[in-house]
Amino acid sequence: MRHGPAVEKIDFGGPDRSRPLTSEGVDLTRAVATRLVEIYSPTLVLTSEYVRARQTADCVLRAAESAVEKNPGVKSPRLVVIPELNQDRPWGDWRDSWQEIQEQIEPDDVVVAVGHGPSINEILCWHSGIDFNVGLKKAGLAVLKDGQKLVAWVPPQIII
Repeated sequence: MRHGPAVEKIDFGGPDRSRPLTSEGVDLTRAVATRLVEIYSPTLVLTSEYVRARQTADCVLRAAESAVEKNPGVKSPRLVVIPELNQDRPWGDWRDSWQEIQEQIEPDDVVVAVGHGPSINEILCWHSGIDFNVGLKKAGLAVLKDGQKLVAWVPPQIII
């Protein structure tokens, strides 16, 4: 999942890693997260350290926790911050660290990885073996089956 729409760099006075989602971005991301949870019931959320990605991950976690409250049989989600998902890290860091990252994932986990363009697109291509950039939009989703086969590529407007 790519993070939701954030305040533009030119309009933000702080460091890029501190840029938050816009209020519209929060609303869109919450709506996408709600649908994501209804369809896939994520149990593990991996996220970049950047504020906008953490906010996006928090939207997914809140929606998942709400689903757990309604259905006690649903597994509670976990959050793991993965620096390899940071915008300033080349996607090769993810590839090179994949073995360590996999150690965070339990066999029955449904994983949501929240990152930034273009690296989240490159990571998606690497996992699925496709050789073109899928171009995830902000708050957009790509769904991989068994961590490899691309089964859905969903712009945010379609999922909500």
